[in-house]
Amino acid sequence: MKKLLSLLLVSLLLLSFAACGDKRTDMGNDTTADNTSQTGAPSKATSLTVLSASPELSGALEEIAAAYRAKTGVTLQVQSQPKETYRNTLLAALDRENAPVLFALTNDEDLAAIGDKSADLQGTALATFLADKSLALTDNGKLLAIPVDVTAYGLLYNKAVTDRYFALKDKKTSYASMDEITDYAKFKALVTDLAAHKKELGIDAVFADLPLGADGDWLSHASSAAVYADVKDQDSLLTRAVRSLKDFAFSVGDKIEDAFDLLFDNTVSGRKKLDTVTETDALREFATGKTAFLYTGSDSYDKLQKVEGRVLKDEDLHFLPLYLGLDGEDAMGLTVDATHYLAVNDKASDAQKQAAVDFLEWLFSAEDGKRFVKENLGFLSPFNTFKEGELSDDPLKTETLRHLTKDGETAMPDLSRAYPGGTFRTDVGGSLLQYTRGEKGWDDFVSDVKTMWNRAVEAGKEMLQVD
Repeated sequence: MKKLLSLLLVSLLLLSFAACGDKRTDMGNDTTADNTSQTGAPSKATSLTVLSASPELSGALEEIAAAYRAKTGVTLQVQSQPKETYRNTLLAALDRENAPVLFALTNDEDLAAIGDKSADLQGTALATFLADKSLALTDNGKLLAIPVDVTAYGLLYNKAVTDRYFALKDKKTSYASMDEITDYAKFKALVTDLAAHKKELGIDAVFADLPLGADGDWLSHASSAAVYADVKDQDSLLTRAVRSLKDFAFSVGDKIEDAFDLLFDNTVSGRKKLDTVTETDALREFATGKTAFLYTGSDSYDKLQKVEGRVLKDEDLHFLPLYLGLDGEDAMGLTVDATHYLAVNDKASDAQKQAAVDFLEWLFSAEDGKRFVKENLGFLSPFNTFKEGELSDDPLKTETLRHLTKDGETAMPDLSRAYPGGTFRTDVGGSLLQYTRGEKGWDDFVSDVKTMWNRAVEAGKEMLQVD
């Protein structure tokens, strides 16, 4: 499903405006009085060329184009290009005289590749739609790209199980709801007592299995907080900073041992068998009500629905951030990966830039625009303009938006796509597996991670070089 959503996004919004009038608007000023989402008034730019990276999805784009033209008089002309050559197509298009005004970025490397051609969207109504400003791509105080589709990762919990725990008369904690679990100390106390009451709660273990074999991708997302500690104070974009790490310090390595032990010691199969289990096993354990928690992504709902013997109710599916005992965790939200962004061409005229913002504000804030996002595109869009039921009927997506709009909670950026390539991930998983089996100590694992990171960076330094 995630692959489909990504294709949909890239397909939708690599836009260029073929014609525009003489209206000039300061992008830094409030646009409420003259934006399409508020007034429905047509832009002076009357033709938008849509460059799609997925020819097979042209039908969905044409439906959006027809609705937008009927509302505003602006024509969206859909063109298609293969996804595989997207960045090259973008770079070539931005160098043309009739360059696109609105275009998609798949990551911050795309932003780096286009140089200074992305306009500052700070001050637009579109920027205020962002539920969590930390998800945007920014540089030197400028908001250069807006995320429009995200995937979140965290601990999915079964509220039916946790509610049974909170109702126990002999529980050792004073907690009455999951809302009180806001840091690692509280989380550990809860998990420890849940484990002590497994039989009464009707579960086999607190956590579904955490695969450390071929299906061990969970570790890449779960470790983002540990990597974040070593790059959070750098000035450059975070994923770019991760790719630039030439000597990974793993500065919080000694702090997270207890948290990982808590996870591994309370899985269904036990810490010594985590190379024998799969994601399918973990999904089944959770979906059949045998565990309280499952570490997973917001794109897992369809998989959970297909599990034979599923007893989960949609209303019982809720997310909790993965607490590891790090500083500031009480304000930490889910780990969020924004895989696609939208940017506006700074070299375009003010009228063109305003028209681009008008279209996006309609799509992500107007009632008819939001219906297209939900029903035709299926995006998990991190905007506060979506109320319950307007974004998706998927409870995991609804939960993610709840966390993104929660006061005092800031998303943890998913840095995993910036990790070194080669065999780094499998090497780390193998070393961690040795630790879980008791074949090496935690200090040895921490040392391995540093060595493996630096070795992988050296081996791939040509690919990892940041301009």
